Amino acid sequence: MKKGTLLKNKSDGKYIIVISKPFTKFFPERGDMDYGYADTAVRVKWIECGYERVMRQRTMKHNWQVINESR
Repeated sequence: MKKGTLLKNKSDGKYIIVISKPFTKFFPERGDMDYGYADTAVRVKWIECGYERVMRQRTMKHNWQVINESR
């Protein structure tokens, strides 16, 4: 997934765009800041409302469909 990639949610049909290069981020376990895992993440922005969020790239592959990947 590269910066500028357009994705569509498989369940609700909403669109997001990747606004950062992939990077490594620490994701803590629920309720515990001492334990967790490092994984590849990207910052995304929803097209309709402009909301931004950092998401795990692995999770995105299951829930989102790539519409157009930038070169």
